[in-house]
This record gives sequence, structure tokens and C-alpha cells, in this order.
Amino acid sequence: MADDIEQVRKEEERRGRRPVDSETVKERRRMIAALQKILAEGTVDELKAAMRVYGFSPDSPQWNETLRIWREERE
Repeated sequence: MADDIEQVRKEEERRGRRPVDSETVKERRRMIAALQKILAEGTVDELKAAMRVYGFSPDSPQWNETLRIWREERE
């Protein structure tokens, strides 16, 4: 109930502005939470699997940069 009220309030607040896709926002929050948990507690294999699930390509510069940062933080 409170979530419904909050969603309506946000939609009304944004009237006249670019529409917000609530499901996209929720999915992004879930993705960020999952990645934060892996970064805090997971293994490099779990990080790689999550990056694949969320559309990161092993050939991309972001992939290599993320793994570089991961390794530096673990040292």
C-alpha cells in the first residue's frame, strides 16, 4: 500500500517531465545491490558471472577496468 502511494506521488511529482519507468528503476536498484554484495563478500568468479548477467561484455574496456579495480582492492 505504501509503495503504491509512493509510486503515485512520484508520478504526480514528475508531471510534465520525462516519464520514469518504475520497473527500470527497481531493476537498476536490484542490480546495484547485487553487485555491492558481490563486491563486499564475493569472489572474482561471482563478479564475472554477475557482470555477464547484467550485460557487460568480457571484451569491453569496462570489464577489464572493473577486474583491475577488484584486484587492487583485494591486495
